[in-house]
Amino acid sequence: MMLFRLLLVLWQLPQEILGFILSRGRVRHEEYGISYYRWKLGSSISLADFRILGDESVLFHEYGHSVQSLYLGPLYIIVIGIPSIVWCTIRSYTPLFRHVDYLSFYTERWAENLGRKKALRISQGR
Repeated sequence: MMLFRLLLVLWQLPQEILGFILSRGRVRHEEYGISYYRWKLGSSISLADFRILGDESVLFHEYGHSVQSLYLGPLYIIVIGIPSIVWCTIRSYTPLFRHVDYLSFYTERWAENLGRKKALRISQGR
């Protein structure tokens, strides 16, 4: 089991390093078997097993991003992380995009679907 955990850390090493740095000094919480950290920023970020939330209502969505990290490993930051941050920034600061559904972007739609699967398993007692 320890070898498997080590392989997961190595597979997601860039996210693990950034998540470790951003989570330091923050209190770790757990809800529905999902651990997370809180910060005062309005937005949230997921880096491997480090979910740092501005609001607990996005817990399952951010869990979905963590699953994406498991799938993509070292490609996560390029395929999901950077595009997601750019999409969030564009939507927040460009009036033209403010009315576009946040989940219409592929990174967010995929994370939302993965998070909903986890929420469904929990609601069914699995």
